[in-house]
Amino acid sequence: MVIPLVKRFLFVRSISSMAQVSVIIPVYNTEKYLPKCLDSVCNQTLKDIEIICVNDCSPDNSLAVLQEYAKNDNRIKLINFTENKGAAAARNAGIDAATGEYIGFVDSDDFVDLDFYEKLYIKAKETNADAAKGNIYDCDKNAQNPVLTNFYNMNEKIRENKAYFYYGFTSAIYKRALIETHKIRFPEHISHFEDPYFSIQVAICLNKIVFDDTARYFYIKHEASACSTSKTLSKTQDFAKVVSLIFDILNQAQISKEEYFIYLSFLYEQLEPWCYDIALPEKANSIAQDALIALLKNKYGIENFLKFYYVQKIAFTRFRLKNNKQNIMEMLRKKVKKQ
Repeated sequence: MVIPLVKRFLFVRSISSMAQVSVIIPVYNTEKYLPKCLDSVCNQTLKDIEIICVNDCSPDNSLAVLQEYAKNDNRIKLINFTENKGAAAARNAGIDAATGEYIGFVDSDDFVDLDFYEKLYIKAKETNADAAKGNIYDCDKNAQNPVLTNFYNMNEKIRENKAYFYYGFTSAIYKRALIETHKIRFPEHISHFEDPYFSIQVAICLNKIVFDDTARYFYIKHEASACSTSKTLSKTQDFAKVVSLIFDILNQAQISKEEYFIYLSFLYEQLEPWCYDIALPEKANSIAQDALIALLKNKYGIENFLKFYYVQKIAFTRFRLKNNKQNIMEMLRKKVKKQ
């Protein structure tokens, strides 16, 4: 098998020094997309990185791709699972192996701008921030036509309150010391909603988060994407379990009432559609409904939460309409310039 490799810059670090950023890439059955992902990471303008690739017992040729790249770049650490454990376990293994000052994550069917980690690292170091965040752009299955959607365009809201950083964890880098001090990990043996579990734990612990809105992470939407797969009873069970785990964390955390309700609103919004989705088995609907009722029985009361939730929902609708209008105008300006 011949794997196209673009030009790489070999960086040799002294054994005793720490990498500036550890990039963790969980890999499962993504042979088609993996070279583009690895090229985007290996050719970062920030050279002092370590690249931790965790092969989650892929049935395709992903391992061969990883081995070929590792031959050409000594910054790549390859961890090979002999049984499939899931993305959460793969990311946790990467965290355990990381030695960098900061940690970042890339999914193996996605890619990043070549200056993504340099931009974020510079921002983080300038301000001694716990995290530095960019933006996530959706791409089509051919990795073309990037769009900053309303779903991911959340930096303005996170600037208002860090509690809005409840998803999009791959768009940021995090101080490894923060992750280790608070023992933040992904929930293993879970197939759905493990990402917000990590993001919310990080957000709760953050003292300072900074932004570079020009640092771009690209999410490729295709048939096998995590967000493209259909709902099932098993996923509903996992979803409800993670919501319950997050709810327990919120009830124990030393956070303001506003932050508490922001997190709770996100969980409520995500969970509610599962309660009445007729494509799901009745048992799945019942599991989702029970989880939703548990959220409503929060420590500040149902009435207070619902008042907050619907006021926020109105504010979010206005925020997203405004952003959508701005994005459309920006696209039009770009088209005019090309003509």
